Amino acid sequence: MYLYQPMRWLFEVFKKSMRGKCPITLFTDQDQAIATAITKVFPQTRHRLCLWHLQQNVVSRFSQLKSENSFKATFKKCLSGCANENEFESCWKSMTTKYNLEYHSWFCRLYGLREKWCTALRKDFFFAGILSSQRSESINHAIAFNAKKNTSLTEFYGIFKATIKHWRSKEQNNEFQCSKPIPESVLPMTGMLKHASEVYTLTLFREFESEFLKSISTCSTIVLVEDSVMVYDVSSHYANACTHRVVFDCLRNMITCSC
Repeated sequence: MYLYQPMRWLFEVFKKSMRGKCPITLFTDQDQAIATAITKVFPQTRHRLCLWHLQQNVVSRFSQLKSENSFKATFKKCLSGCANENEFESCWKSMTTKYNLEYHSWFCRLYGLREKWCTALRKDFFFAGILSSQRSESINHAIAFNAKKNTSLTEFYGIFKATIKHWRSKEQNNEFQCSKPIPESVLPMTGMLKHASEVYTLTLFREFESEFLKSISTCSTIVLVEDSVMVYDVSSHYANACTHRVVFDCLRNMITCSC
């Protein structure tokens, strides 16, 4: 908890610089001092745990499970792959039972914090698919990939400059790709896909294209039609895929989904 006072000071300075405006959501690691400081300075802010950190922690703490691909896949599903609370509870219980982790203190504590990291339990607000402190983790990964504990400050500076140069070169290439009138696609560039290519950057377009491809494999069945409301059951052809209930209100032009 020795970090509490410095973190509280940092958050208070940040809040002051933002003229009292608090962040809607904050992603951090599991540090208790940071969590306490957030509660004191940003009481209305949603504190979420970075999934990248959780995955790194479970590998470092349980090295015997590092080579267990089935464990890593199940743990990842518990973090962000479950559609609802029942599926999460079933998945978590199955994992902890199979690997004898039911009473392990770290997993018990993590389960107690599940509201802060499990995507199946936080559907009451929009977070744009953000699951981690992505920018800082990409910087950490890029620097740590080349730097070591015994790297001198001079060597670190050289690594840092080379990393920045690589990023800028990559960004220039992305800018050039975005300047092309129509991006290449495996699908015909018509309708919604063509519109997406005109309003999105290339990176966002590729993400949309991936989602669009997944949507093609879904099957929808009309469950109910009542006045202006149409209710569908939508499922995917992928193995173990769950069915979602989609409601479309024609008059209000509103769509909701059980996901």
